[in-house]
Amino acid sequence: MKTPIEYVIIAVPFHADAVTHDELARKVNEKLNGGYELLGAPFLSKEMMYQPMTKPIQPGSHPPTP
Repeated sequence: MKTPIEYVIIAVPFHADAVTHDELARKVNEKLNGGYELLGAPFLSKEMMYQPMTKPIQPGSHPPTP
């Protein structure tokens, strides 16, 4: 049986300055400390910057409610 995973995308408003990168890094680091792993590189849209992440779901645990 494959291990189920939780998939999240961290999103922050995109501005062409360091604030966007700092905010994304802060949120991603919080998730990394909570057991999440990076899934690929960050990506952009015209208005947002995103980082996909995954975390294995342990048997008997419930994924958080959004």
